[in-house]
Amino acid sequence: MSQFVGAAPLSVEVSSFRAPFDATDADLIIHTSDDAKFAVHQIFLTVASPLLKRFLLSGSSSPCPRFEGLVLKRDGNYAIIKLEEDAQTTERVLQYCYPFSNPVFSSLNDVQAVLEMMRKFGMKGLMNRVKGSLVQQAFLDEQPLRVFAIAYRYGLEDEARIAAKYTVRQPFFAPYVEELEHIPASVYHRLLQYHRKCSVATCSLTADFSWFPGFASRWVWFQCDDCVHHPLSWPLSDGKIYEVNAWFIEFMERARNALRERPCGKVVADPFLIAECLEAASGCLTCRPAAFLDLSVFVGEHFTVEIDRAIDTVELDISF
Repeated sequence: MSQFVGAAPLSVEVSSFRAPFDATDADLIIHTSDDAKFAVHQIFLTVASPLLKRFLLSGSSSPCPRFEGLVLKRDGNYAIIKLEEDAQTTERVLQYCYPFSNPVFSSLNDVQAVLEMMRKFGMKGLMNRVKGSLVQQAFLDEQPLRVFAIAYRYGLEDEARIAAKYTVRQPFFAPYVEELEHIPASVYHRLLQYHRKCSVATCSLTADFSWFPGFASRWVWFQCDDCVHHPLSWPLSDGKIYEVNAWFIEFMERARNALRERPCGKVVADPFLIAECLEAASGCLTCRPAAFLDLSVFVGEHFTVEIDRAIDTVELDISF
């Protein structure tokens, strides 16, 4: 393999980035848009990208396939590529090309930039290694709509479906994100339909108690005769009909209102929602000592779980 040592002088300097992108036996210089330089081995890039392999082997400054913003020059035995991508994105893509551990991402912008560069050069196999970084828990919790749009744009179906489940944790009309510009309006419309269907499925749990566990009749809102009861009686899974304390029905009605906007278990576990319910229950000497524990068990071990089950039954009607 050609060496830099003893070779004809080049018009570029070896990159100041950490090894291995300053190798003296490299045969390719990558020059980024922000004037960083990487000394790399062609073999790793050509294995990762058949398109780039054709480009490098073409021997022409305008080969087929043509890549936007990519210029190839030759200096003796060395190829020099001028990219339109920046140094940070290029370095991360190179880390995937080489047999090293995957880079760590702290920004969705960085993930998207890497995916776009890989798409440009036909690095489908490497894109499959990046997709796990797209669905980091922090990204899903804070920016699920962006994650969904990015995943759909790059054909990452599993990741798009994961992100869709997190979008329902936001209000129905979440704030605009620029990634929506890269997906069809029909896809966003179907995502909103999915949100609506999840709302219907979860809200139904607040009006039908047949999903309650078999021991539900032991909870204080079914046992207490000292509180004001709701005018209606409710059947449980044991086949019997029970009167229910009005304060519990009020809690379920508040939960329904919250689930209409954000159909997820997190909203019914909101301390403020529970506190309002417990405040009403505290006025009863029978309910006061048991309400907190019973409600905590109901919400934490049953209601939120059933909400997740209801969401799992809703199909995201989007083709990839």
